[in-house]
Amino acid sequence: MNKTSLVKVLLSGIILILLLMACKSTPLGYVDSFERFVERVEKNASSYSQEQWEKNDERLQSFIERYDKEKQNLPSDEKRRVGELTVRYYKARVKSLGLNILGEIEDWIDYLQGFADEIMKNVENYQEQ
Repeated sequence: MNKTSLVKVLLSGIILILLLMACKSTPLGYVDSFERFVERVEKNASSYSQEQWEKNDERLQSFIERYDKEKQNLPSDEKRRVGELTVRYYKARVKSLGLNILGEIEDWIDYLQGFADEIMKNVENYQEQ
């Protein structure tokens, strides 16, 4: 490869990198980035620890703050998309909490069933006396 071709390849690469960086800083780049984040959260929600959820919540907050700055530059359909993504995030968040809560509820049901069974035995013994 001669020097001219090498310079063209390098310049093309630099231009591509600059374009990608510019795209990231645009409002639409923000929405695409938010969507990738939400998709990752939905995919991994059931395996996140409390610490990971706290980090995700912080990241969500940064997306919300960015939305406040970008909303005047977003078309209506993108604003709706941001709203949908926010709901999808919270849905995944609640669903992951629900899985933990469901397990705890099942444990309590077993406990209460045992408690109720024991009370019933004592009531039956008392009635027989």
